Amino acid sequence: MKFLSKLISHLLIASMILLPFSTQAGMIGTDQAVATAHDLANVDKVRDFVSRADVAKQFEAMGLSAANAQDRVNAMTQEEINRIAGQIDSMPAGASSSGWWWAAGVIVIGLIIWYAYK
Repeated sequence: MKFLSKLISHLLIASMILLPFSTQAGMIGTDQAVATAHDLANVDKVRDFVSRADVAKQFEAMGLSAANAQDRVNAMTQEEINRIAGQIDSMPAGASSSGWWWAAGVIVIGLIIWYAYK
């Protein structure tokens, strides 16, 4: 047992002398860490958007397979990803048709009239 510990200690000493110390630890700023986290979140957002079923249907209607779309997303630069993620955030959730507002208005007016004559 003593021989094994002596051998390990000699190997460690030899490796410390022969192998260069090439790694250095450095401080990174908060802005760099937040930007990196934001970039990773944008990449995930775009990949999730492209992998949605309704988006895949739209791609197939335009002649682009879902796998090809994922490959194109993987080939994008971070600037392109950030721009597309910003566009995803600004898109309306649901239909942009004003017909739903008219239907909701008619229902509200109908309920008001119904309660008034009840």
